[in-house]
Amino acid sequence: MTEKSPFESMTPESIKSEMLGRVINAGVDVDAREGSYANVLLSEAAYVMWKYGQTLNGFIDILFPSANSGRYLDLHAAQIGMTRQPGAKAEVTVTFSGVDGTKIPSGTVVCTPSALRFLTTEEVTIADGLASVLCIAEDIGADYNVPEATVTQMAVNIHGVHGVTNAAAGVGGADEESDADLWARYHERRTEPITSGNANHYVMWAKEVTGVSYARCIPLWNGNGTVKVIIAGADKKPLDDTIVTACAAHIEAERPIGATVTVVSVTEAEIPLVAKVKLISGHNLDEVKAELSAAVGALLAALPFAEEQSVPYSRFLACLLQCAGVADYSTFTVNGVKTALRINSGTIPVLGTVDVTTY
Repeated sequence: MTEKSPFESMTPESIKSEMLGRVINAGVDVDAREGSYANVLLSEAAYVMWKYGQTLNGFIDILFPSANSGRYLDLHAAQIGMTRQPGAKAEVTVTFSGVDGTKIPSGTVVCTPSALRFLTTEEVTIADGLASVLCIAEDIGADYNVPEATVTQMAVNIHGVHGVTNAAAGVGGADEESDADLWARYHERRTEPITSGNANHYVMWAKEVTGVSYARCIPLWNGNGTVKVIIAGADKKPLDDTIVTACAAHIEAERPIGATVTVVSVTEAEIPLVAKVKLISGHNLDEVKAELSAAVGALLAALPFAEEQSVPYSRFLACLLQCAGVADYSTFTVNGVKTALRINSGTIPVLGTVDVTTY
């Protein structure tokens, strides 16, 4: 690890040794043996100096912000008008079934089998066997964007209610912005030329919205005066309509007069792999599949965000041949072909099925 400061490699013992050496070299006739007055005195002084030296190490991350600066990163960001995205609570509509006339109070807790809890926003009464109501997640987080038919339990049973479920997935939930994402946004703000509604300005506006971690701006995408902004959440995942709408509204309030802005979520494209290999003795297909999946997953994750691009077939082949258990191969296809992978603008490639067999 690169030293941050001269104090990082120091220890109380090394500081004391240096001070004792300087006293002796100066010709001072003093007893410096362990336990002597001079030795004890310098030991205490060396410890205090070491402790303050360790404190100075921490000033590096305070004075020069990075993803490791913690709360001090928020202070640096605040100096240029930036704040950490606070996260958002998801919403989901649930439907209760049961006896007509049964009242379900506002604040009733429903939950998933994994104990993610939601609270009803108003009192409803079952009619014709059903009653639907909007629920808000108990806490912020993307985990609350639960799939359909997963909010199926009640924290406390209500007489007359036979069941509950959600016909549609939860939407709008977002995690608090991580240190890494805030640092990336702060660094981008300080280093990219952002002015007068240029492309970087639209990226900045998009990332100011809770839940948006990645953004790309395409100027003049559909003629003069048009701007397209492609957005994604953490790990470049697609976003739901609630966050897309909020992002579009925020940009609409900030954009220059005359621009027609379209905001869309990134889309995922699964890339299947099929390989037929000759194994090296002592290795098995599961090992090769795991190594290949990890290598190709890392390759796809490192690609530029949402750009139209072509990834050479040879880069995927290298991932296969670098697997420890692969001696040779007879067939290897990426997305069904043996040519470069073409990726459309606005699309994020993700690893699909991985089928590895032997010959």
